[in-house]
Amino acid sequence: MDTSGAVEKFSLPDPKQARKYDDRARDEPAVFTTEVQRILIRTAADFCARRKLRFHAAGSDPSHIHYVISWRQYSSWTEILRRLKNILSKELNRQLNGTRPWFVRGANSKPVGNHGHLNLLLNTYLPDHPGVSWGEGKPLP
Repeated sequence: MDTSGAVEKFSLPDPKQARKYDDRARDEPAVFTTEVQRILIRTAADFCARRKLRFHAAGSDPSHIHYVISWRQYSSWTEILRRLKNILSKELNRQLNGTRPWFVRGANSKPVGNHGHLNLLLNTYLPDHPGVSWGEGKPLP
């Protein structure tokens, strides 16, 4: 399978989407320090384990985080994302003694289309993020 175009499709920034997020923001952008990135990954792992979701991987940097999560039971991705963001915000504020909102409303979710796409995400895209990355079978950061 030729994946040469796939890396480009998933790694280039989307300035239009970034402007939409910035326009909706009521607060200064959150900065995901290394500590925050670790909390986000550990909390997502716990969230997934409690709900019997499969947490495949994560990749982060100071401005955002990506998760690859799958599940068998019927649940819409919007409901899972809403609940995950709620838990992540509560846990960050608890651990960091804060009260700030951490995430923008809505999401830029791209479903994984096939095994080639999944392998590209797990083996290239997420590990190449400059922040904390994690993959199934590895110890949590």
